[in-house]
Amino acid sequence: MTGTNSRIPAAGGDARVVGIRDHLAAHPEPSWRETGTAEYLAELMRGAGLEPRPFADFPGFFVDVGPGSPLVGLRGDLDALAHETPEGPIVAHSCGHDANLAIVAETMLRLAEVAAELPHAVRAVFQPAEEQGNGAASVAELGVVDELTYLFGVHLRPGNELPAPLFAPAISHGSCCFVRGRITGSDHHGARPHQGVNAIEVAAAFASQVAELRADPQVPHSAKFTELRAGSGNLNVIPGSASFGIDLRAQTNEAMTRLREGVQRIARSLTERYGVEIALEEEDFVPAAIVGARAEDLLATAIVRTAGADALAPRAVTSGSDDFHCYTLRRPELQAAMLAVGADVTPGLHDPAMRYDVSRLAPAVEVLLSACRSAR
Repeated sequence: MTGTNSRIPAAGGDARVVGIRDHLAAHPEPSWRETGTAEYLAELMRGAGLEPRPFADFPGFFVDVGPGSPLVGLRGDLDALAHETPEGPIVAHSCGHDANLAIVAETMLRLAEVAAELPHAVRAVFQPAEEQGNGAASVAELGVVDELTYLFGVHLRPGNELPAPLFAPAISHGSCCFVRGRITGSDHHGARPHQGVNAIEVAAAFASQVAELRADPQVPHSAKFTELRAGSGNLNVIPGSASFGIDLRAQTNEAMTRLREGVQRIARSLTERYGVEIALEEEDFVPAAIVGARAEDLLATAIVRTAGADALAPRAVTSGSDDFHCYTLRRPELQAAMLAVGADVTPGLHDPAMRYDVSRLAPAVEVLLSACRSAR
């Protein structure tokens, strides 16, 4: 079952960009399975005379418009989120990726209309699996941003963070890291606890020490267990094995490094203390924002030029994460920034009932057009 956000009013704005958004909202697809979404967008590009180049091993593509080698890149994120609701499971664009994609697609279609007049080529990268945090890393490994000087992303913001009609020229996302762990030992009789190690007690000690991890107190950060599974269903059996999950968050990459190293240190200590095997695997890692000053300046100038000085807000800061910053993690010299679009998102991102002001899409297109054409 899919969720369409169809109750969101589509008043105002450019009809084409809203139409693209409406189609995407009605056809959401989860991470790594965005084949229909990618094909729909690729067909739009082909209709404008452009030549999409699909990725070989997963959904998505990149496409260029304009003369010569691309100087500027635009990133669109293809995937939607899965939710459990009282009506059953749904997939919905509850993070606004339908809007992000529509803005990037419309920008490319508008650039295609004036391709011969462009001072340089612009490349759009439509990538999968942002919500799983590793789509951008997989695309970056293909080298599709290696020849770019600038890379712009775009994302709608909640009303309490950036109200409409404001824009911010960058978003300072935090870093996140998900860790899965496995404690391996032997089950033993509840009447003979001395014959083995209780994996629940090991996990409890691990959880307690993870909660006490500290980084720079001036940098927001958190570390906590978010999953624990142990036991066979028989209450007279002491489980020797357990699996667990940890969620790490930090506003800087330096603080995240400290947390990640701390988790490894705790595992080594408890392995020695209890004499059990503890295996850890980082399932996902997304870096904190690495914002390029020149890219941020270009977006700020474009906001003022297209929407007026009153529409320019300071850089948005959020504890949420985005794999957009994997591109600059791979290529630090890349000037990258994500345009924050005040669209009165409510009740919040990742809520299956999420709504936003669709009329904010067309002004965001104008900002990106201006930034792309002004880049040098």
